[in-house]
Amino acid sequence: MTRDTAELGFSPPDRILITFGPAALGLLLTVSVPVAARWVLRLPAPLPFRPVLVALGRVDAWGELAVLGALLVAAGMFAAAALHEHLAHITVTREQVRLGGRVLPRADIAAVHPDGESLVVLDRQSRQAARCVPRARWGVLARTFREFGYPWSDTDPYADLYRPWTGVDELPPEIAAVFAARAVALRKRATEEAGELRATLEKLGYSVRDEGDRQHWRRLVQQ
Repeated sequence: MTRDTAELGFSPPDRILITFGPAALGLLLTVSVPVAARWVLRLPAPLPFRPVLVALGRVDAWGELAVLGALLVAAGMFAAAALHEHLAHITVTREQVRLGGRVLPRADIAAVHPDGESLVVLDRQSRQAARCVPRARWGVLARTFREFGYPWSDTDPYADLYRPWTGVDELPPEIAAVFAARAVALRKRATEEAGELRATLEKLGYSVRDEGDRQHWRRLVQQ
């Protein structure tokens, strides 16, 4: 039977792992960290953060372990909530795709492909229409997008058009200035500013892809 809608979220094992795994790790660390600290303190070598290790090594009473456990479990629960917030649930229909809170009509989508941990959707001008880190696994994503007739690609279809930005490229001065500003933002790890400058470059007719703090660029391709 042909499906009209596909909900792409965590698989049952992934949901259990992400929901309860960080808290379980917190409980494991509650038991293992004091033991490991006492073992490290016996090593015949100078140790950085020795006062911290001494304090952890002294945690052996039930009350102290309970406090440490509560703190680590709370940190694990916070990490699990952050993962649920950061990873996107995707809904695919014949007419549109919903990535988190973003809705893209099928007619506006020229390509869908993975890029590292992210899923990227390109529009008809080869601009990055959406990017997210999906909850579903890549095999499920590929099968579903193909099933619904979307132009899935296992790699960036325009990857061969990119060239490294060197700072001495033959680009118009106003374009070169934006790339230079974005290079500074990447070095400072100013993610929001780098994203805004990416959008500026796309409005000016250029696409940019990052490899670490190095930029690669190409001109937009109209479809």
